[in-house]
Amino acid sequence: MKRIAIVVQRCHRDVAGGSEALAWHYAQLLRARCDVEILTSCALDYRSWDNALPAGSEEHDGITIRRFPSAWPRGSWFGELHRRLLQAHAVHVEQRGEAEIPWRAPLAEQFVRAQGPWCPGLLDHLHARHAGYDAVLFCTYLYPTTYFAMECVPAHKRVLIPTLHDEPPAYLAIYARAAQRAARIVWLTEAERRLGRRLWGTEAGAVVGMAVPVHPAAAVERELPYLLYCGRIDESKGCRELIAAFRELRARRRGAVELVLTGADHLGLRPGDGVHFLGFVDEAQKRRLMAGARAFVMPSRWESFSIVTLEALAQGTPVVVNGDCEVLADHVAQSRAGWSYRGSEELQGCLAQALDLAAEQRAVMGANARNYVAEQFEHEAVAHRLYAAIGTAGATQPPL
Repeated sequence: MKRIAIVVQRCHRDVAGGSEALAWHYAQLLRARCDVEILTSCALDYRSWDNALPAGSEEHDGITIRRFPSAWPRGSWFGELHRRLLQAHAVHVEQRGEAEIPWRAPLAEQFVRAQGPWCPGLLDHLHARHAGYDAVLFCTYLYPTTYFAMECVPAHKRVLIPTLHDEPPAYLAIYARAAQRAARIVWLTEAERRLGRRLWGTEAGAVVGMAVPVHPAAAVERELPYLLYCGRIDESKGCRELIAAFRELRARRRGAVELVLTGADHLGLRPGDGVHFLGFVDEAQKRRLMAGARAFVMPSRWESFSIVTLEALAQGTPVVVNGDCEVLADHVAQSRAGWSYRGSEELQGCLAQALDLAAEQRAVMGANARNYVAEQFEHEAVAHRLYAAIGTAGATQPPL
């Protein structure tokens, strides 16, 4: 039986991040054929990387989770570097059309290290014990738990799961070089692989995706029709723009519609004007909310897969997505079950179309949505693709 390690920045049932959910999902898929360990930090909060959980090992669902403490919390130096990075991206990429941000490796690596979590024990563990693993999967390209930890493992054992999206850090040349040094890359979508070719000059590896449950749920009934967003509620996810557009739309329609949000509130939501925040809900309740919504809205520009969007489609719910995100636009185009928008005016128009959709049209969209998820993201098909992608990694060492 192969022994596999999956490295991810956080791992806990209270963590709702997409790459964290993907790492746990892959661990569950692989454990039927492999001995799987997860190597991670002691953190829960990605903004501070404070050591909220005890270091050491635990077993959960037959999977070993090894936690390593972060040496320091994220500090003001990262904020300064991030500000400089955004400025460089605006100048060199958006204005000049250059393919990458011209930072030298030492500065770019300072950004990665300062971003955290910086876990020396995890690096030491991989450096000392990599021989015990047939392959090591590194989930999400962004953090030092991937960028620096990959160098602790022989190249032929490295499997990168980048969860890449079009964001400023992805334009740093060091990430392209790291991707090119991996034995295999696991992409979630064809759109992500196209982005890898454009930003990093590589499309090696396989598109695997993620399994999405397709079991129908009983719809939540609310007094008013509602739109739904689930996930991290913050600026980077486009939530502020969504709430502003919804309030303008609701004012024109004289009420009679709600926006329901679930997840972690990092905006400090102001209640009222039809906006309802439910906090964290369990998976069953989330699916029921999806099944009852007039549309599920994903306003983020930066998604590599968007699990929740596909979960909503699986419930037969049309989706409204940010068309600046190629992955989301592909989901809508291929499913024929929603709308893509660019800008606040188009967003309001798409929300209005979703609310006014006739029952017959909604039934057609719902069938399209369920079929798309069932055909592309069924459990056994994803498991088979993942086994195939991992099966060759670490099998033979390339000649020196």
